[in-house]
Amino acid sequence: MKIAIISDSHDHYENLGKSVVLANDAGCEIMLHAGDLGAPGKCVNILSEFDGKVKMVIGNNDHELIGLMREAQAVENFELIKTSTGGDSYEEEIDGIKIFMHHYPRISELAAYSGNFDLCIFGHTHKYHEEKINNTFLVNPSSIHPEQTESSFIIFDTELREIKRVLL
Repeated sequence: MKIAIISDSHDHYENLGKSVVLANDAGCEIMLHAGDLGAPGKCVNILSEFDGKVKMVIGNNDHELIGLMREAQAVENFELIKTSTGGDSYEEEIDGIKIFMHHYPRISELAAYSGNFDLCIFGHTHKYHEEKINNTFLVNPSSIHPEQTESSFIIFDTELREIKRVLL
């Protein structure tokens, strides 16, 4: 199975749309978003074009939380990870891969060092990061928004346990 991993789209609709098209073309079945989506209506509408399920944690620039929750509920394939403790972390096993995702790097780094996960994801820094800590991948797909760095996302292949960076 292929998983698309994106982060920090910050209202860059063009690159968000490109990410969805490229992830669909690559056969990705799940898209994970590590926060800082942007305007809920437009961005959730773009993500609804993804052929599979979209799961997202909240970032520090996701200020329109009520609107985001409403938009997420209205779209069948979109799941906003929201817990009673704030909705900051996502944990799930997908196709035998134990995944942890949080917007901030240090929390995902600590999860990677715990040894409890195969793949730990973060965003926030807008910088591509790929590291192996023991048997755990720690990744930041970079930013979809091209303001500070080359915009990109990641495709993670669960069968091959490989990461492919896709530049936009």
